[in-house]
Amino acid sequence: MEQSLRDRWKNNDTTLTLVRTSVSWRVKTIGYLLMILLSCASLEIAAYGYLRLFEGYDGTHLMNYEFDDYKNIRLTPNYQNTKGIYHNGQGFRRIQETPKEKAEGVYRVFIMGGSTAYGLGALSKYGQVKYSVIRNDETIDHYLEEYLAGKTAYKRVEVINAAITSQMSHHHLIYLNQTILKFHPDMIIFIDGFNDYYPEKKGFDQFRDYAYQERVHQYMAEPSIDAWLGYTGWWLFRKSHFVHVASKTVLPLWLWFKSMDRGQARMNVDGALSNLRENAHNNFLKMVERNTIILRHEGVVPVFTVQPEIIFKQSKVFTKMEQDILQEMTTHWSENYSEFKNRARPVVIDQMKQATGQTGAYFFDLTNIFGGLDDDAYTDYCHLTPMGNKRLAYYLGEKVLPIILAKSQVGNSSPSLPSRN
Repeated sequence: MEQSLRDRWKNNDTTLTLVRTSVSWRVKTIGYLLMILLSCASLEIAAYGYLRLFEGYDGTHLMNYEFDDYKNIRLTPNYQNTKGIYHNGQGFRRIQETPKEKAEGVYRVFIMGGSTAYGLGALSKYGQVKYSVIRNDETIDHYLEEYLAGKTAYKRVEVINAAITSQMSHHHLIYLNQTILKFHPDMIIFIDGFNDYYPEKKGFDQFRDYAYQERVHQYMAEPSIDAWLGYTGWWLFRKSHFVHVASKTVLPLWLWFKSMDRGQARMNVDGALSNLRENAHNNFLKMVERNTIILRHEGVVPVFTVQPEIIFKQSKVFTKMEQDILQEMTTHWSENYSEFKNRARPVVIDQMKQATGQTGAYFFDLTNIFGGLDDDAYTDYCHLTPMGNKRLAYYLGEKVLPIILAKSQVGNSSPSLPSRN
């Protein structure tokens, strides 16, 4: 009897021990999962608060651009940065919507180009201190509209910023037909140069070798683990506040770490210039000509420019910050990049003059317009300060005002105007 009771108690003890072990394992697993979820939620909330407090996040739009079916990216409609950046519902950089039909007595100018025309903030660590954000009232289009106000017979000259970061001249060709011409512009001003006027790699093809295309290739090509991981990371970057902040913080450190083992590159300048001439004729010069033909067919005045860059030898006396930016470039860019760009500039200018002259477009060289400006003009290698944008806009205003006046004198017809180089 006693033996039977002992055996029964042993069996009960064993059962209780197994139950406790089972319960303990489940409780621990649930506890760990809750801790992970709580930690992720805390990090997400902290990142959200940081973005709202310090980065101008509007609580809705983490990124100022999104995917576009035809030209790869477009400006995010209705994007807002509470520090002063706004897109309207049509994806133009302005607050008010742009009616497709112009009001009577309005002369409509569109500015197209890349990040300089858009008004991107500084990408240099030196420029970011003062110019991390360029507000809507500090961009080229704002100052150009300000300059032209009241100077013509039109009730209003409207200047619309349709520039998109990293865009090239072939994107303009797409964007014109996709969107811009539907808004009945009178003049298009292209502010380009850095993105696709100086390609020095042999066999460059701007329809293939443009920024942001790598994601499309990765996600639309044959499925792979790398593609899955890449897309998951990209999805998190666009949807998670914490991943967004962490990625933007870690990326510069990662790029710096990767560059530590590489010696500073040195270009073959003569070879690069030879490639540049060939690439220009196979790429952007054709786009300039085709954009001009389309615009003149539509009765729109085409105006092309080559944008300023800090690397160019110019009449401006650089400020302390601009000197620091140049030193930063000397350290991180190719050893003789300055030599290449300064020898390439007259080549590009001459080619642009020929291309626009043959098709009847206007061309203005903006690469040396900051002489006498004592303030900062550059925030990094090619992006401009508010004062730089104002100087550029007023310079352009002086050039395009006679063109607008000439059209206003002949009414609504589209006169055949000679090229002004």
